[in-house]
Amino acid sequence: MPLFTQPNLTSGVDQAIITTAQSVPAFPIMMLIFTFLVILIGGASSQKRRLGTADIPFWSVLAGLATTFEALIFSLGEGVIKGTTGLTILGIVIAITIMCAIWFFLSKVRGED
Repeated sequence: MPLFTQPNLTSGVDQAIITTAQSVPAFPIMMLIFTFLVILIGGASSQKRRLGTADIPFWSVLAGLATTFEALIFSLGEGVIKGTTGLTILGIVIAITIMCAIWFFLSKVRGED
């Protein structure tokens, strides 16, 4: 018995993601964390390289919104995240996005007094 069965890619990317999530239960959580970190670190480092400073609260809100939309898509239909675990994950993602938005609205950017 193999450790991981290859998903059937002829039925579409969505079916491959669902099959992978059924085989590896930690996959949706790791994909959400990966998306958040790639947008946060990539955007902030790109902005720092161009302007010399990075607006971390802005990039955290942008990463949180992208992760929220991804979690909402994951919870549709058959769903990659489902049941009470899915609701918990969705609640945590939305709470992180709200906290990042509060941080963004209360922060001052360089040049603001």
